[in-house]
Amino acid sequence: IRTENIPHKLSQGMQGFAFNLRRPMFADVRVRQALNLAFDFEWSNKNLFYSQYTRSTSFFSNSEMASSGVPTAEEKALLDPLDLPQTVKTEAFNLPVTDGSGNIRDNLRQAADLLKAAGWSVSDGKLMKDGKPFVFEMLLVQADFERVVLPFQRNLARLGITLNLRMVDSSQYLERLRNFDFDMMVTSFGQSLSPGNEQRSFWSSTAADIP
Repeated sequence: IRTENIPHKLSQGMQGFAFNLRRPMFADVRVRQALNLAFDFEWSNKNLFYSQYTRSTSFFSNSEMASSGVPTAEEKALLDPLDLPQTVKTEAFNLPVTDGSGNIRDNLRQAADLLKAAGWSVSDGKLMKDGKPFVFEMLLVQADFERVVLPFQRNLARLGITLNLRMVDSSQYLERLRNFDFDMMVTSFGQSLSPGNEQRSFWSSTAADIP
């Protein structure tokens, strides 16, 4: 869930909420889309960040390598062998947008429809599937991020989802990160203006299994 773009003279970075896709609750892309709809970037930017941020739409924002529009024929040729949703090849990528008022009823309605399609249903105010409630934890190491996460927590509660905040010290944080012991966390992906070998550590299947 991309929260902001952080430009620098020689590099750029993207900061956001990262899912641990090893958790079964996040396996369905519709669930991840629903949680993305529940994050009100426009309200947070206006009320918490003095409207200083722009939301990232690419891992390479502010560069000629940034994704934009519908894939070209050459890009489609690279995408065809991959097991990806058809919409990746036919639709431009866009993040949900709100009016910044804090009223995201339309977004939450879309999110509820996605969760229902993914097999979740509300019972006594709790989102349930296979008899288990949708509960997950946001792992934090900086207290400043609580003010960013709390509005997100309130929006998720309207969907019946329980988000618990867990603040730990840096040693515990690193230990849990290294052992994939988290549900969601705040992280950033720094990119140079000339991406190189570091991409393997970000995205390769081999790197995914390395603590």
